[in-house]
Amino acid sequence: MARLVRAFVLVAIATLALALVPTAGSQGARQLVISGQTPPGATTGNLDGFGLWVWCQDPAAGNPYAGECAGSMYFYNLGLTKFVEDEEDTLALTSTSFSVELVSRDGTIDCLVSGSVPAQQGPGGTTITVDCSAPARSGTLSNVVVRVT
Repeated sequence: MARLVRAFVLVAIATLALALVPTAGSQGARQLVISGQTPPGATTGNLDGFGLWVWCQDPAAGNPYAGECAGSMYFYNLGLTKFVEDEEDTLALTSTSFSVELVSRDGTIDCLVSGSVPAQQGPGGTTITVDCSAPARSGTLSNVVVRVT
């Protein structure tokens, strides 16, 4: 009887240990963070007074946040600051580049943001391209922090 109890306890412990081990799909899920503003960033086009901070989860991640982005975007000269998220299934993240369409829930912001990955290290940051249908603004923004972890 003691052997049977011991065997049961060992099987229960082994089962619990296997249940707690993360799966390969949940390990190493990449995340993308984009952060920049003017100043200190310099712009081309008509992006004066522009800034953003956005976090995204790799579309290939094996979790409920796969392909999702959330953050904020602002156009100070227009008095426009909004929460933004990705337009469904628009995040593309490769080993060399990213692009995502970011939209506000009320439609006042709708912008395609793209750039290079991995970001340059050190002073100068990365330059991203921003092309908005709402508000009608486009150009590039330099000195942007772009990180993939």
